[in-house]
Amino acid sequence: MNITRINFINILRINHLRKKFNKRPIRADFVLREDEYEIAGKGIKIALIHAGIHWKNKEENLANLLALNENAAGAGARIILNTEMATTGYSFENRADIGPLTEIIPGPTTEAFGKIAERYGCYICIGLPETDPCTGIFYNATAVIGPMGKVAGKYRKTSPAFKENLWAAKGNLPVPVIQTEFGRFGVIICADSYSYKPARVAALRGASLLLVPANWPPENHNPEKLWRARAAENGIYVLACNRTGKDKTMDCRKAESFIIDPLGVVIKQISSLDDIIIYSTLPIQSGMQILPPAENILNRRRPRFYGNISLDTYSHLNTQMLLGLPENADLAVSTLQLQSTCQDHASNIEIMLKLIDKAAEMAIAMGTTLNLAVFPELATTGNVSGPQEAMKLCEVIPGLTTDILAQKAKEMNVFIVFGIAEKKDARFYNSSVLVGPGGVVGRYRKVHLSSWDNRWAWEGDVGFPAFDLPFGRVGMQIGCDLLFPEGSDSLAKIGTDLLCVPAFWVDSKSKFIWEARLAEQMHLAIANQWGDIGGLHALGGSLLCSYSRYPEKRKKSESPAEGDWIEIMQLGTKNSREKRFSENVEYNVLLNLSGKS
Repeated sequence: MNITRINFINILRINHLRKKFNKRPIRADFVLREDEYEIAGKGIKIALIHAGIHWKNKEENLANLLALNENAAGAGARIILNTEMATTGYSFENRADIGPLTEIIPGPTTEAFGKIAERYGCYICIGLPETDPCTGIFYNATAVIGPMGKVAGKYRKTSPAFKENLWAAKGNLPVPVIQTEFGRFGVIICADSYSYKPARVAALRGASLLLVPANWPPENHNPEKLWRARAAENGIYVLACNRTGKDKTMDCRKAESFIIDPLGVVIKQISSLDDIIIYSTLPIQSGMQILPPAENILNRRRPRFYGNISLDTYSHLNTQMLLGLPENADLAVSTLQLQSTCQDHASNIEIMLKLIDKAAEMAIAMGTTLNLAVFPELATTGNVSGPQEAMKLCEVIPGLTTDILAQKAKEMNVFIVFGIAEKKDARFYNSSVLVGPGGVVGRYRKVHLSSWDNRWAWEGDVGFPAFDLPFGRVGMQIGCDLLFPEGSDSLAKIGTDLLCVPAFWVDSKSKFIWEARLAEQMHLAIANQWGDIGGLHALGGSLLCSYSRYPEKRKKSESPAEGDWIEIMQLGTKNSREKRFSENVEYNVLLNLSGKS
């Protein structure tokens, strides 16, 4: 690890303050950890102040943070991110408890940090409890101070967590996007990243960087996959600044801060028992941040199919009645992982039928009855390389394949989801079909196409339908649809209990996004292809996940990377109907159809 030259004057200042408050001196080599993720060319230096925060000791916290921020600024950091509730600590029981520690924004804290920002020409983001001078309402807030020493943006947390509801109101401000000389960055706070929506709003407003002040102990709903998902879904960098030390009721000594690239890859993931400044360098060119050489994922969004995300269905007193959901029930679901053979329809069907028989036997051995089986994307054909192959392989729905599998469904009294190359008039679609004992129940056409799909398939034109079965409401997506949370959210808002996803997943860096889709509050059944198929290598690792509002109660079952494989899990719709959504959302941004299909 490289150690950069440090500002020893500021180190001495920090240690003087630490001695005053009976804290052990901080080591110079521990304050600064230089970037191990070097990027050629120009870059902007950023810093995360991963500090110990002392509950209710505002004077000590401010003194320590001011010294740490000045040290980071003096070392050349242009963007400095502090933790959530940095000035006071986090755990408060009521308004009277925190009232004396709140302040207005702009106010004394922003003025103090403004002097550093102006002196060094940097941006500083810091979390603090705010009081609105007009109403006396308290908020968990964050302020961004710009190089002129003034507040450049303010945000109030929209998803109060833990016991914040006892003192803080839900935020009522839009997600701020700060224009700088090197691009735009957005700001949200900690648990706001449970939902994809605030980060998506920032990205759609042009942010290429997202700042997340956090106070998040790792054992409480570990946020790593969520923060990585927010980066990958939007093609933006994410800086999540956590803290160390003990709060009144939280132990954050193992809490981790993250720097994540636009593909969701972790650049840095660091915890520390002591105060530490974490540095990295983000690339810029021609005055703007540049992203890794990848397509702009936001250009693949299909907002005209996302309208359901705006529905407020779960604030109703009786959601089950409102949505007309089937009665609560238990169900046994299976993912059937296989390696399809390209252009060998008969062989693929034969394997699929045998796997269904085997899954039914396994379910009986487990003391249950198989209710639903999910096969991978393009299970009947393997990969389709282009329009000429599509002419040979695509088939109508209903057709030969759906008839064969519907007959098996009738024989076994089971429902089956499988991927198929579909022909409709002169168009070809990457589709999935749900069949049952009575025949075809429904179909879905892939809305978000991969670059490989674009060689032969048309974009789906029917949105995200859901289908009622005797044991629950089922929705379908296909493969890389999972990179676009609006599709999953559209199904969740209309009461979907189980999301079935035939997949042909080949990108190991983004596969983590599967589990991140649990944030949309449905059970997941993702059946993947495996091995070399038609010029692509599928990753296997099919996944079954049960959803619960309580992460410790969730179950996961994963197939190996190679081999035809069967996973079975017992699920219940009661848990999948305990959904909660934050509706303080800028739908005018998320659903803007300007220039979008």
